[in-house]
Amino acid sequence: MKKTFSLILLTLLTLGLFRPITALAEEQKLPSGIERNQIGQKIQDYVKEHEKTTAAMETAVFDKDSTIYQGNFGYMDKEKGIKADNSSVFDWGSVTKLTVWIAVMQLWEQGKIDLEEDIKTYLPENFLKNLHFDKAITMLDLMNHQTGFDESLSYTKGDKNIEENLRMLQPVQSFEPGTVTSYSNYGAGLASLIVERISGQTFADYTHEHIFQPLGMDKTALLPDLSDNPYVQKKRQESKAYDTKGNSLGTAFYEYGLYSIGQAASTLEDLQKFAQALLGRKVLFERPETWNTLYNPTSTYPGTDIARNAHGFWINEYGVSIIGHGGNTDGFSSRLMLDLESGIGYIVMTNQSMEENYNYQMPELVFGKRKTADEETQKQFTPGYYRSPRTFLHGPLSFLRLMMPSIEKIDNPAQNRILSTNFWTIYESKGKITIPVAVVDYEKISAFDFYKDYIILGLGILGIVYGFGTLIISLLLGAYRLISRKTVEPTDRTWKVWNLLTSLGILAVPLNLLMIMIPLMSDDLDSLAHWRYMLFAALGLLLTAAALLPLFRKSREKLSKGRLFLTAMTSLSALAVVANILYWSLYQWWVL
Repeated sequence: MKKTFSLILLTLLTLGLFRPITALAEEQKLPSGIERNQIGQKIQDYVKEHEKTTAAMETAVFDKDSTIYQGNFGYMDKEKGIKADNSSVFDWGSVTKLTVWIAVMQLWEQGKIDLEEDIKTYLPENFLKNLHFDKAITMLDLMNHQTGFDESLSYTKGDKNIEENLRMLQPVQSFEPGTVTSYSNYGAGLASLIVERISGQTFADYTHEHIFQPLGMDKTALLPDLSDNPYVQKKRQESKAYDTKGNSLGTAFYEYGLYSIGQAASTLEDLQKFAQALLGRKVLFERPETWNTLYNPTSTYPGTDIARNAHGFWINEYGVSIIGHGGNTDGFSSRLMLDLESGIGYIVMTNQSMEENYNYQMPELVFGKRKTADEETQKQFTPGYYRSPRTFLHGPLSFLRLMMPSIEKIDNPAQNRILSTNFWTIYESKGKITIPVAVVDYEKISAFDFYKDYIILGLGILGIVYGFGTLIISLLLGAYRLISRKTVEPTDRTWKVWNLLTSLGILAVPLNLLMIMIPLMSDDLDSLAHWRYMLFAALGLLLTAAALLPLFRKSREKLSKGRLFLTAMTSLSALAVVANILYWSLYQWWVL
């Protein structure tokens, strides 16, 4: 009996001794399985592999209370040999948006905003002018990027406040709210305007008072020119930016008027203070319940219960589910990633545009391998053309989608840059196939939908080339007749005048478009002047009338076969140009 009791006691003692040791050993590992004390060497080895294309990179791995590893690599200015160090300043890019969502949730905690209320309640009267659906947009729609808005322009001058920026750059609403996920800078900007209107402060003042200062973030700036923190402003101007191959982009600094969605800049230390507050659920909210609400999923991948977004925080699938946000400016990339389950966080800041090695691949050392679609989903994939809704689908700026292609042909997901490296699912509803990927839904479209933009554009170009050729020939023949003093028959003269004026009208369309593009490229608001698009409407009407005029004139009966052919060609060219005015909605001045 005593022997049995002794064995039981020994077993219990053994379990009691080894369980804490096992648990402690697990705590010493990161979600990837790498030991905490090894992650520094792993990161250094990874940087060594990519040093030829690396400019500057700073990163930190941490838990809610301490830093596990922090490292600075490369140069803030390669030409001058200025190394990245603890004083270096980097752009946050869209990581800035997390301050918007924190601000909104602070106001929600105080009972000052209802996340499911129509946002019109909080905006100036009749503020949004391009809404096309009866269903209201809510704050949750803004957070989930499900407003239905097309892409919007960016204004890179700091002379207008947030409200003025949002009022003058309104996108068209192409989808019913809550039905399509499409990353929207404009939507996040609206949320920041609502913060201003409810709080009575500018967004910058509110953020400094309620987020940056309580966290001791004294090396962070937010205003378009970063003047709210002279230290950051000075250091940022000393920093250079590079592309992914290491080629210089200069300072790549622009004053974004809608600063709330991507203008923040800081040291790595300040970004870590922000990230650790989010990870440790500290300071920013009064009640623990608010943190629980913040991290509760607000959208899922369609047809699944897989979390996609939590009150503005994106959820990405690595070896574990990660919550956070990434950001890109014209010359910098950054990312903030949190594993709420293990209490491990990762931040990275680089002075390279659209950088992926450190922002998307190196996190695998901390969180495990990035997940993509499971085997069953892969089998359901059908090759074809897929379109991102994050483009200019409607309105007078829809021609801009030709400069930022949103459609691609995907034959094999494993060979596609996006699908091979991101988590995705397939959803089919009402005959429409959608591939939700991270921050956007890709919709499968027909081959005709892909080609029709180029078919319409091609017809317009042919019409313009014909009009230009006709004009040149007419001018040369006119000069020849003037020199040789040849007379022209009245019928001949009428036809020539019609042909000349119609050709001039055809050429006026691309000329007006060029006059829009030039200021548009330099952020000159004259490109959005209503009269420019009214001119398209007038030209469309005049060219239509000119194209149809020969059908109602008896003089055409006196024309030779050659002249009849040229008449038909001129009319068709005019109609091809009119078709482009209609197709690209260039006449819709009221949308701007």
